[in-house]
Amino acid sequence: MFIEIVVPKGRFDMRRRQALAERLTGRRLLSAGGHDDIAAADPGVIDLLDSLTDVVVREEEVWVAGGRPAAGDARYVVNVIAGMWGKELSDHLVTRITAELTEAEQGPEPHVMVNVVTVPEGGYGLRGRVHRSPDLLRLIEQAKTGPREPAPEGTVVDPVCGATVPIGEAVMLERDGRTYGFCCPHCRGHFARSLQEAGTP
Repeated sequence: MFIEIVVPKGRFDMRRRQALAERLTGRRLLSAGGHDDIAAADPGVIDLLDSLTDVVVREEEVWVAGGRPAAGDARYVVNVIAGMWGKELSDHLVTRITAELTEAEQGPEPHVMVNVVTVPEGGYGLRGRVHRSPDLLRLIEQAKTGPREPAPEGTVVDPVCGATVPIGEAVMLERDGRTYGFCCPHCRGHFARSLQEAGTP
């Protein structure tokens, strides 16, 4: 992910801008960490996604909101380029980013606009080459460390990314009398393709 936090110029000193950037790292936004609104993710996968996330804070010299200068206002625009999974992550990202910035303000909820941008298939480059969703899912599979303990009752562990997902929210797949649960259609599709490549119907 690439996360750009835009704030009115002069509202924050360098220390506060650094603290804002640290609030919106991939690790903070994508770890379950006690947040019930996202599947508990595999620690190795979180390490990978955090390493692929960049956060910048940019000040705007001129900012007019509602027809007046916004220099002293608690206003944020956050642009998140969320790879190919922007659609699946948008609800979570909007909620988590707004919560983190509200906590940073230590007061009433500020005006936060979050734009989650999905990159089209084939539009993401990493390490000098285009990566499509199967490429990224392979990286995620390789990063997976495995569950430290059995999945709690009523949940399933996604065999691709290692996320622990409530059964009612999981995307399901049945093969050879076994039922698998996934965090999203991307993981389900990747797993189904892997089974086909391995010769499993």
